[in-house]
Amino acid sequence: MRLVLKILSPLLILGAGAGLAAYLIATKPVVEPEVVEERVWTVAAVPVEIKDQSVDLNLFGSLKAVRDVELRSLVGGEVIEVGENFREGGLLEKGDLLVRVDPFEFEASLNENKASLLEARSRLNELVATQDSEIAALNREREVLEREVRNVERAESLAKRGNISVKSLDDARSALSRQRQTVELREAQLEILKARIGQQRAVIDRLEVGVLRAERNLKNTSLRAPFRGYVTDVNAEFGKNIGASDKVARLIDATQMEARFLLSDSQYGLLLGSNAGIIGRPITVTWQSGDAELAFSGRVARLSPEISSDTGGVEVFAVLEPSEYTPFLRPGAFVEVVLSGNRYPNAARLSDSSLFNGDTVYVVEEGRLQPRKVEIVARNGDEILLRGDISDGDLVVTTRLPEIGPNLKVEVR
Repeated sequence: MRLVLKILSPLLILGAGAGLAAYLIATKPVVEPEVVEERVWTVAAVPVEIKDQSVDLNLFGSLKAVRDVELRSLVGGEVIEVGENFREGGLLEKGDLLVRVDPFEFEASLNENKASLLEARSRLNELVATQDSEIAALNREREVLEREVRNVERAESLAKRGNISVKSLDDARSALSRQRQTVELREAQLEILKARIGQQRAVIDRLEVGVLRAERNLKNTSLRAPFRGYVTDVNAEFGKNIGASDKVARLIDATQMEARFLLSDSQYGLLLGSNAGIIGRPITVTWQSGDAELAFSGRVARLSPEISSDTGGVEVFAVLEPSEYTPFLRPGAFVEVVLSGNRYPNAARLSDSSLFNGDTVYVVEEGRLQPRKVEIVARNGDEILLRGDISDGDLVVTTRLPEIGPNLKVEVR
């Protein structure tokens, strides 16, 4: 009996355990599987517009007068008159008087030169008249010489026949010799007169130059504005004694201004590599003065001859087209400059944030992202121009997502 219990006890325990396990399994709660929903990413997107694009450069610069000159007195003396608008900030028209120097000494110098010139011309007339007289006398002496030659020939012929004495022949020959000497003296005197006439004409030329110089000096006693402009740095006044080359004032052109701005190396290279070049490109200049905003058009006129070592760029000068507001402009004003850039046909303009891995953009199609390969045509700040596997109207994502990839579900806000 005891042996049977020893055998059955383990079996009963195992059976009870198995029954309990079966009961627990049968009565355990059923856990339903949780359904994981796909995440939807909220993104910003813009529609693509394929068209001819331009990269305009937004720059800053300053205004500079096309002409800004120092006016200096051309002659010295006492200032006896000043112009009505010759004052700091005054507007002078072309030809307006700035200052007038006492002209007495210059008028006297001009009169003296004219008198000397008149005297020299009279002396020339005298020499020419003497020359004419000498030419007439020389012609008469030559006629006499021809008669003396004939007399000698006749005397020699008669002497051979014994019709005249030897003394008569010698007298004829002596008369011929004397006449030849007279002609030679007349010719020499005429050559001397010709030389004196040449010298006198040189004197007259020199005196005429002196008259012209004196006339110019007299004219320069009045210093006048070479163009329409504003007066500044006034350094002369009524009664002041000024010397030749003394600074009188500065005149700033009031009719035309130019904008001066800087292109970086990359901007310069971008424009230089285009067919249009740089010279002649249109610009728009905006000057903000208080609440007033004035806009002016212009074109690039020239470039600086060297690259600035301080800024590492190229300085550009553009002449502004005159307008009714040009007189309000002042040199040194800070302005915004928009320089017309290169033209790129059939390109899309997007923000730099829409480009991934340097050659991919993502287009939203039926709520999911699809990658498209593109190439960069040009950059302008945070904007890029693209061409590639994109079409007009495609919705391109501009939001930066670290998890971005193909078929990602998105919602455009």
